[in-house]
Amino acid sequence: MKTLFTLLALSLVTTATFAQSGDYDELMRKSRKARTTSTIMVASGPVIAAGGVGTLIYGLLANDLDESSPIYDNSGNFLGYNKKSYTTEIVAGAAGTAVGIALALTSIHFSNKASDLKREARRAKLKTSSENISIPGLQNGFANNRTRQFKVSLVIPLGS
Repeated sequence: MKTLFTLLALSLVTTATFAQSGDYDELMRKSRKARTTSTIMVASGPVIAAGGVGTLIYGLLANDLDESSPIYDNSGNFLGYNKKSYTTEIVAGAAGTAVGIALALTSIHFSNKASDLKREARRAKLKTSSENISIPGLQNGFANNRTRQFKVSLVIPLGS
């Protein structure tokens, strides 16, 4: 039973060691950056989309309500109307609307990424470290003794 438990614990420690992709502080920093990016995108996307819709409506209304004047040549023949085209405003408004909506929807990816990074940072981690320790009575007491100790710690977060 002890052998089985030891092998199980060793396999869990091994998989936890290889599964780690970064330390807690690095993962939390990446999570905060992704959350900030998501917030900026979700705030600026609708503003850009609203500006695009406004420009699009202006272009459509100005194109329909434009009061044009007739054009005549030097002989007095009618050539047509002097009508300004608002195609640029219509195209820019449609593009702005599409970009704003796409920007707001892209923020979902960054929000999910921030949550995933935070969840990964809060998983159980296996931390390894080494430090110098003094062993009394070994090699003339405390003066000349510097023995290196290798430590393995399993960190299990209790909060959510």
